[in-house]
Amino acid sequence: MDLPRSLAGSRFGGRKLVVITGTSSGLGLATTKALLRTDKYHVIGGVRNMEKMKVVAEEEGISMDHFTPMHVDLASFASVHKFVEELENFRGDRPIDRLACNAAVYQPTLDYPKWSEDGHEQQHQINYFSHFLLTSKIMPMMEGSDDARICMLGSVTGNDNTVGGGGVYPIADLKELEGLELGCKKPIAMMDGYNFNGAKAYKDTKLACMMTCNMLHERFHRSTGIAFSSVYPGCIAETPLFREKRPWFRKLFPVFMKYITGGYVGEEEAGQRLFQVLHDPRCTKSGVYWGWNGGPREGREDSLEKGGQITGAGGAGGGWDSIFENDQSDKVLNKDLMMRLWQYTTEITGAEWPEAYQPKSPCPTLKVIDAVTSVLGVLEERSRMEASRQGEGASIVGDRSVPREERRKSLEQMLLALDKTPRDQKQLEEDMLLTSGMAPEASKDYELKEPIKRSAETAVAVMPELDDPVPEEPKGPPQMIPGHELLGDTPVVFQPQNVMTMARVGQPLSEVASQADVFIRYKCKKGECKTCAVNIDGKWVCACQTKIESVAPGQHFGVRVRPVSEKEKRASKAAFFSPESVKDGFFNNAFGMLGFVKEGIASDDDFEIRMARERRIQELTAKKAGAAFKNLRGEQKASSEEKDDPKKKLVVPAAFGLIGFMVAVLQPLNV
Repeated sequence: MDLPRSLAGSRFGGRKLVVITGTSSGLGLATTKALLRTDKYHVIGGVRNMEKMKVVAEEEGISMDHFTPMHVDLASFASVHKFVEELENFRGDRPIDRLACNAAVYQPTLDYPKWSEDGHEQQHQINYFSHFLLTSKIMPMMEGSDDARICMLGSVTGNDNTVGGGGVYPIADLKELEGLELGCKKPIAMMDGYNFNGAKAYKDTKLACMMTCNMLHERFHRSTGIAFSSVYPGCIAETPLFREKRPWFRKLFPVFMKYITGGYVGEEEAGQRLFQVLHDPRCTKSGVYWGWNGGPREGREDSLEKGGQITGAGGAGGGWDSIFENDQSDKVLNKDLMMRLWQYTTEITGAEWPEAYQPKSPCPTLKVIDAVTSVLGVLEERSRMEASRQGEGASIVGDRSVPREERRKSLEQMLLALDKTPRDQKQLEEDMLLTSGMAPEASKDYELKEPIKRSAETAVAVMPELDDPVPEEPKGPPQMIPGHELLGDTPVVFQPQNVMTMARVGQPLSEVASQADVFIRYKCKKGECKTCAVNIDGKWVCACQTKIESVAPGQHFGVRVRPVSEKEKRASKAAFFSPESVKDGFFNNAFGMLGFVKEGIASDDDFEIRMARERRIQELTAKKAGAAFKNLRGEQKASSEEKDDPKKKLVVPAAFGLIGFMVAVLQPLNV
């Protein structure tokens, strides 16, 4: 790492240098793999646990030739400074071409905050403050790049002109930034200066990241040429971001997002989306909040046969060309608040820098859900605010003529009186175990002795000959879908669509078909019902059980899909709030409800495998480190209540089902 700069830069060849935080799991890992597959980038991964990153790299087959992990603990400003120094020496005479501020933690489960070594609430420092500081340090390193880009991960939860951001309490709202103005330091946990709410803290940090990205664009795009953008790749419901949630939530939340909201996106597809923002020439535009697969929710009537997938709503599918410039809410574009956010955050982080209002979305679903939930949201927020402003200190905090130090002390006294941190050390330890983020104990025998690797073999679920209509002759050579050239190393051609995409060896065929927008029906997803039959090399196989095989140079992996009649596809949509629309919305959402309940109650082998993989990574990391693995949130022990009580497995899906039913009734099909 201590190479002379003149030597360090020369070893990257023609590859661009990309810095991504949080590359050991989730979106950061998927994006890293997508970048490395192009052979056009050298990725520098900022990670807190170097041993874990090495284990993950071995498990995923990541070559270290063009990937360099570097230690950074975003819960420490000192660690950020050290990371920047190491990066400066490592890059040599080469500019940094990309920065993706990806790493984040989500801590919604406790009634009290957890603090960083600098005295800030962890979510605020990790998700926002440290990325703010890191950006200020890396920007000067981008001088000389012909295509510099900085991307911050936003979220639908921070953008309140959407259903996910404006219809689910708590709502992201920085208010007057009183907490941030007064240092946002223990015991001041929230930027708005009110009592702590873990879920709101996460949403506030995402709102702050999006606002900061807009300020960077206004201040520095013209003078530096850097393209600043924020991005929401979709709800990655299976990501370790939700590691602090209970096992039942981690199992059912992906199913809920698939069948009820339609916002589900897998890690691999989300990684392709962030990769696109860092790679696609169309994404050089600055000041944009990028989204995918926008528009109304469609295809609900086929959700049971497509694994819950519908189109629209920012969910899965849509492909490379579904990217669009997403709308930002009034809060994100509030320039007055944006300037104060910038000023106060600069003071807190010590960052050094070189010398909008938007109409709300007319989405009817947002209006309906807002009308239903606004009363609860107002009451909950009023209760939190009133509890944080009791006693003589309330008037002092709001009086800006009073010296800042006196206001800060008054606010600290009020918040300390509300602090719910247990005084009992045993209770505190139990809370930390409960919210540790460690993979829960297996409910089945899923102990993994070998690494989980994608098989390169096609499943042997060969079916008897089916009625096969005479195939249409291809009309010319297959057409590569624009932007799919770098999605893998194996060409895959779908007939009779006559389209080509690229895939990775071992990638599930169902995933590749979705990527190419090729319709295949699914029902049992076990290879038993024959519904998803496709023809490969003259044999009928189950698409749900088939993976992409390697092919000889110059050849392609050919798949012939059974044609679907137009009667099986919805040809028209009714006008919103018409009787026909209400009827369609109710019955088609009922399909989503049926799929959710069916898949939620059934045994979920995929969930168990995901948890087993997390446990394996933790065990190998502990072995490599030579000590018991401990993460930022402590260690987790599955509660005996969750392990032993079979009734809970039915109660939770039923509760989710009730919520989903309410959403189904309120959400017509074409919204």
